[in-house]
Amino acid sequence: MPEVPLRIVAVSLHTSPLAEPGGADAGGMNVVVLEQSLALARAGHQVDLFTRRSDPDTPATMDIAPGVRVHHLDAGPPAPLAKSAMEQAIEPFREQLRAALSHAAIDGDDPRWDLIHSHHWFSGVAALPIARELGIPHLQSFHSVAAPEDAPHLDAGEPAESSGRIPGERLVARESDLVIAVSEAEARTVAERYGVPGERLAVVRPGVDVERFHPPADALAPHPPTLLFAARLQPLKAPDLALEVLARLDPALGARLVLTGGVSQDFQDYLGELKETAHRLGISDRVELLGPQGRVALAARMREADLLLLPSWSETFGLVALEAQASGTPVAAWAGAGGVREAVAPEGIVLTTRDPDVWAEAVQRLLAEPETLRRASRDARCFAESRTWEVSARALAAQYLRLTRPAPAHDPQEDPR
Repeated sequence: MPEVPLRIVAVSLHTSPLAEPGGADAGGMNVVVLEQSLALARAGHQVDLFTRRSDPDTPATMDIAPGVRVHHLDAGPPAPLAKSAMEQAIEPFREQLRAALSHAAIDGDDPRWDLIHSHHWFSGVAALPIARELGIPHLQSFHSVAAPEDAPHLDAGEPAESSGRIPGERLVARESDLVIAVSEAEARTVAERYGVPGERLAVVRPGVDVERFHPPADALAPHPPTLLFAARLQPLKAPDLALEVLARLDPALGARLVLTGGVSQDFQDYLGELKETAHRLGISDRVELLGPQGRVALAARMREADLLLLPSWSETFGLVALEAQASGTPVAAWAGAGGVREAVAPEGIVLTTRDPDVWAEAVQRLLAEPETLRRASRDARCFAESRTWEVSARALAAQYLRLTRPAPAHDPQEDPR
């Protein structure tokens, strides 16, 4: 237990940490916020998570684990909102958050809360003014950084879903006490685009649940080689490249591709486009669309797969790569996707091109050599075992303490010699 437990407010306005990743606008950020909070609580801290109510039947407050509560605030209609429409919820969410934190914010003259940690720019714009009013530090995590307005390609990052995103990101990047990035690559992006100095940037990489995500206990029965894609189905995640790779593999291999993930509200037509692409490539009979998967189901899919394809144009980290490797499933990823290099074992396949022929050659080579594949599986699991959520939470708590429990200044007159 820590000597002085921290009382932490975590804000995730546009998506609940309890939402299953892979569906709509839920993804790796949801997992990071929830799992870090649970690990912080296991270490003795108290975490209160605040999110927007998107279902009228959701309880106002839920105790989800000892030391972790989730609060649902009314901000806009109690229904799902596309990210492109989420700006309308910022101001009402701020008012609800202010009321919730102020209600029990002061105990004598001491602040009730030690810090506010906002996740994504929506949350930061809503919560930063409240942190200033309460006189407590505000920390910001982006999880994805908007591409510049004039960016010609998706490799520059996620296109801004609304006009307020880039100004909002700039505001919270420059005005927060500390920006917590999920990778060195994301930290560089924030520094370059928003001019945040190094002393106000820190990197805390996500972790993985190595008990939930684990290799199969017994050898799998012989089966056709299985490629897995696990992400939201939208152009940024590039499932179309995964289809192109499958189409270029030797037909004698008999490989199949499993696509898991839901469709974001802003990309409702994209699923139809993917089906048309599979039909055009003549691989429809070897492509399985499973839709969003819960954590238990996703872990099972990863254990069944021989290789995870991570062709995203942009990833600030690539949590799904860590989860696959914990499952003993090697990863083939695109090097240009930002933080992916930091999420993949040194022995993993990180390609510097998006040429599907090159991808297919690398995949074919791995799948055709059983001993190489087994060695890659062992290396992947070993890498993931060093990246648990406890490791991630300790690093995060150290950054929290840096702001809330600063070391006393050294008095030059006190000479210890």
